[in-house]
Amino acid sequence: MESEHQFGRRPLKRKVMMPKKADETAQPEVEEKLSGTGVTGATTESAKPVPETRPDSQDSRPVDRPKQAFKPEGRPRRNQRDKGERSDRGDRSDRPKRQDLPRRSPKPPVSDHREQKKFGVIKLSVVIPAYNEEQNVAPLLSQFGQLFSKLPYKAELIFIDDGSLDRTLVKVRELQSNYPWLKVYSHQINRGLTIALETGFAKATGKMICFYPADLQYHADEIPKLVSKLDSGADVVTGWKHGNYGLKAFGSFIYNRLSRSLFNVKVHDLNSIKAFKREVSECFTFRRGWHRYMIVMAAQAGYKIDEVKVKLYPRKSGKSKFGLTQLPLGFLDLLSVKFELSFTKKPLLFFGTAGLITGFLGFVTSLVALYMRYIKHDGFRPLLYAVILLLVSGLLLFAIGFLAELIVSIKDDISRQKGGIKP
Repeated sequence: MESEHQFGRRPLKRKVMMPKKADETAQPEVEEKLSGTGVTGATTESAKPVPETRPDSQDSRPVDRPKQAFKPEGRPRRNQRDKGERSDRGDRSDRPKRQDLPRRSPKPPVSDHREQKKFGVIKLSVVIPAYNEEQNVAPLLSQFGQLFSKLPYKAELIFIDDGSLDRTLVKVRELQSNYPWLKVYSHQINRGLTIALETGFAKATGKMICFYPADLQYHADEIPKLVSKLDSGADVVTGWKHGNYGLKAFGSFIYNRLSRSLFNVKVHDLNSIKAFKREVSECFTFRRGWHRYMIVMAAQAGYKIDEVKVKLYPRKSGKSKFGLTQLPLGFLDLLSVKFELSFTKKPLLFFGTAGLITGFLGFVTSLVALYMRYIKHDGFRPLLYAVILLLVSGLLLFAIGFLAELIVSIKDDISRQKGGIKP
């Protein structure tokens, strides 16, 4: 006989009908439980309820009622308790109050703490870019070792090797273990002095930053003079060179004269050692060759500029990076910086002025052409071409100026949105 468990059906309890005798009032019920192995019987007491049967179904098999799960009587919920129980405990206001402890001062935000830890310990960061200065590395670090030992504040030296072809990087790596304040970074190729300064300014952690060349034409003892000027209230301090430095004197004279006349900067020397506060570096534009105009950019941004006389020493070793080709490049950079600082915010000021001048010349030329044609009765065709050229050029310059103004306004809107300021 197959078992009902094989088909996933529940085993049924069947009632076995036994014949009743006349002398017996009641006969105990016997249950048979069919299983897969056989039949087992069990006697049930008379107190056990008899399962019901379905009267309307064809078979009279009993139907078991589901048993209710046993739920022990637990503790009543808080909202089901008698409200009178709370009165037995007494009012909470009668309980002794906890002693008030002194409040602790709130901790500063993590960002402020990190910012203070990063920029609050070191006061001065000296950035020295170097390119093929192997012989100057040892005496340079010796000078700063003597200087930093005498300073009343903490300082660091950021050495940037700008892709030197000699053993400059190897030499400074060998001496780095002797100077704990020395940090060395390097470029794979020569990227220029401006990019090297950008790297150094980004790695510096001091409140003040000083640009110092690696050619030993200045002495490290001049740096405290610059720092004292910054402590006195200046934002940028530049050195005023005193000494003989050969052909560079002529180029520096022309460059400084043009810079003072174009940008109205009241300092004598723009291309020397300089020190400034950390926030000033945010106004610098790091384009190739524009390191000469950091003072001009700071002055245009509204920072206070000052200068200090420094002594210039002749170069003892290494090769100067200055050449005659730097003069025309420096002049073109001067014009680029002037255009960047003066006409970037108001491009129509430049293009509109040029358009007005060109249009006025075209109008005057047209009057001359009309006079010769209708008064003198002697037409001159090149004048007609000049009138067309000047008038069209004036209109084009005006159109370029309006388009440039639109681009600048979009750029300002994007910068405001990035800074969290909506127009």
